Amino acid sequence: MSEQIGEKRTQPYIIDLMTLYLPAKDPYLTAKWYVDVFGFDPNASSHSPLQPNTDLVVLHTASGLSLFFIQSEDKLTLNFNNKDGYNHAVLLFRVKNSEIEKIYLRMKELGVELTTDGIKDRGGCGREIAFYDPDGRKVEINTYGT
Repeated sequence: MSEQIGEKRTQPYIIDLMTLYLPAKDPYLTAKWYVDVFGFDPNASSHSPLQPNTDLVVLHTASGLSLFFIQSEDKLTLNFNNKDGYNHAVLLFRVKNSEIEKIYLRMKELGVELTTDGIKDRGGCGREIAFYDPDGRKVEINTYGT
């Protein structure tokens, strides 16, 4: 007998998140910013490597998540306020605890727009940096579980 939708499961049907499609006013400049700040391999994608005057650039995280920066005039800030007024970023990337200080210094050196000064210690939730990328998206990096 086949499994019915709604039956109790121990694992969800969804395995993993594999791709984020993100609008970018200039995909090259946005992707280059991520390469410069976070060390992405600019040529990891044979489909759409980092090159000027393109409408699509693909970058890959160490875990295999693909970030598609697609030419668009739409602005998608990816943040919201909870009932207590805390402003959450939808994009939260995990980094190694041993790397967060280096990343913070790199961000300061490059003039990245940070939402707070310094690395925020969130206790059991890790250490965190919140910032805005070139397209105005609020993004956070966090050391949780590393």
